[in-house]
Amino acid sequence: MLENLLDRIIQIVASSAKPLKTRELSRKMGIPPLEYQQFRRLVREAVANGRLGKAKGGKLILPIKEDILTGKLFVSKAGHGFVVPLDGTPDLFVAPHELGGAIHGEEVEVVLKSGRRGKSREGKIIRVNGREKGRVVGRVVVGRSGMTLIPTDPRIRDKIELHNPGKLAVENEMIVTARLAPWEAPYLPPKGSVEEVLGMAGSPGIDMESLIISHGLPREFDDRVKPELAAIKKAVKQSDITGRLDLRSISTFTIDPADAKDHDDAISVEELPDDRVRLGVHIADVSYYVLPDMALDSEARLRGNSVYLVDRVIPMLPEKLSADICSLHENEDRLTLSFIAELDMKGRVYQWKFVESIIRSSASLSYEEVQEFIDSKQTETDKIDSHMGESLRIMLELSRSIRAERFNKGGLDFDLPESKIILDAFGKVLDIFTPPRIESQRIVEEFMLLANKHAAVYLQGAGAPILFRVHDKPDTEKIRNFAELLKEMGYSFNFKGEITSKKLQRVLKAVEGKPEEKFIEEILLRSLAKAAYQPENIGHFGLAFTNYTHFTSPIRRYPDLLVHRVMRLLLNKKLTYVIISEMKASLKRIGEHCTETEIAADSAERESLKIKELEYLQERVGGDFDGIISGVVKTGFFVELIGSMVEGFVPFSSIEDDYFVLDEGKHRAIGKNSRRVFKLGDKARVVVVKVDLENRRADFILIDEKKKPGIKKKRGSRRRPI
Repeated sequence: MLENLLDRIIQIVASSAKPLKTRELSRKMGIPPLEYQQFRRLVREAVANGRLGKAKGGKLILPIKEDILTGKLFVSKAGHGFVVPLDGTPDLFVAPHELGGAIHGEEVEVVLKSGRRGKSREGKIIRVNGREKGRVVGRVVVGRSGMTLIPTDPRIRDKIELHNPGKLAVENEMIVTARLAPWEAPYLPPKGSVEEVLGMAGSPGIDMESLIISHGLPREFDDRVKPELAAIKKAVKQSDITGRLDLRSISTFTIDPADAKDHDDAISVEELPDDRVRLGVHIADVSYYVLPDMALDSEARLRGNSVYLVDRVIPMLPEKLSADICSLHENEDRLTLSFIAELDMKGRVYQWKFVESIIRSSASLSYEEVQEFIDSKQTETDKIDSHMGESLRIMLELSRSIRAERFNKGGLDFDLPESKIILDAFGKVLDIFTPPRIESQRIVEEFMLLANKHAAVYLQGAGAPILFRVHDKPDTEKIRNFAELLKEMGYSFNFKGEITSKKLQRVLKAVEGKPEEKFIEEILLRSLAKAAYQPENIGHFGLAFTNYTHFTSPIRRYPDLLVHRVMRLLLNKKLTYVIISEMKASLKRIGEHCTETEIAADSAERESLKIKELEYLQERVGGDFDGIISGVVKTGFFVELIGSMVEGFVPFSSIEDDYFVLDEGKHRAIGKNSRRVFKLGDKARVVVVKVDLENRRADFILIDEKKKPGIKKKRGSRRRPI
């Protein structure tokens, strides 16, 4: 009945000589006054669902089909959204009032707003596709009218009307997961049903469990992998070694973070005549154990990569493989794929090859142990014998030469620090600090880059189907805006003509060691394209490599596992036309999926850091800290605390007797009365006044505002600095 009425409405709107308002349409159709409200609601739903459109003054029109796009919604912390269309066209900006109740991460249909075509397109969300597939984590609030779910993800702004059809034991302040009900209309609140009770808010581990579920990360491996794991034996048999190059007599070792469990790369170096060396980069041969038709492969492909949260790792492969059978443990025989190259000490490569091999690592070294050995200039230590020590000295000199040559060709190096968080057994933060980047890390980094580059050259030259790791050239407009910021900060660079990595390299060199170095690097990084996986090779702009792929981490990245699989087929002369055709058919889709899982992992990892940083600050409310302004927005500015990288927000409303105007292009704000300027990179001493874990936010005030009359610091509230 209603559908028939809607068809009539659409016919009349289509045939009308001019757009009609809802009241005019009802009169034209002879709708009785008592039925007008129901008629009006039907029209509103038709507009919300894209069956009708609205012109100026709220008049009804037919929607323009080509102006309706489908894409994925991303909501910012500020509340506005961006829809990334599935057809690859430019993103659409969606104002907060145009989200229509859509939730971050959902697939939506969005109608283009008139007059906003091109790069700065705007849209309005008219429909959510498949909302019932979504799951949200949140805190339960029990009120007189029932239960409401407050999502833990701050990007989900709407409260969810919560139902409990399964009669689970749900109480106020519990953290639960809810399965969302189908989309009804943009003017109605989202609804959901309790699916799982995680525990009371604030209980140990609940924060990370909530994060894992809200990001859609897997919690357990599929049961189908269990029999496959049971069939894989740890001991390397003679039949496993047949046809492999035996490198067990060569001194080989791993260098990893001290807490690493999955050692997927080892290195070796042998001295040769004529001041040359033979470098070996030996990578765990995961493809020998994980075959294309196995459930293990399906699970690894679904996950795409391992995820490294503050308190745990969500591995791509089960621990039996990732931390045991495939991990290159000390004094254990392990199957590997090796890149073996002959170089001189200036880093020039003369000969190279890839081979199936077997190694036995002489030692599992940490970055800190290697750095301590380098700095001490000793010949050996308790962990590093004289032979290994000599190898490390050769590796250090060789990596410096390779690095210098890479920079000479325009390679970029973003030396951005990362926070290190120390937890106790219950997940409570004991300390946060920013460890320095040390040269032992660069040794491994340069050798891995070299192996990855040659893997791409080898496989592309053979016509093998692989996923390249690509990095497109930057957008000219973004680089122009970046140049304007540099000019404001006192740097003058010419970016006319083609944007090359060498031009950007000069910027990094100019700011090296300056207080603003980190922020300029971050802004430049945001101005560049996102690296991705795809079967079409367009080169890697940031590394200045014509050919590049990921080969060196098959334990934790699925594209590397695929590269290994193809390489082994090629080495054994089994890469047939049929296999190539089958692989090519799925590579594009797998590349897009692995790019998406990498982005999701990065987001989850950053958020896990943010949660623990805020928990740490919560214990230090009232404390004074030195920081640097890391961002300026219309309502205030962000300050990053020196030494810990913990970030908080200083609202302009906390600064008395002034009104601040944002100069967005120059990343600064200016006081109308005082002419006081707050800009990116300025130092600021602040007091922590509030920490809001639910909304992932810390509020600071400037130290000079704290000292003004009427703002008192609580006695005994000062904590030790971070």
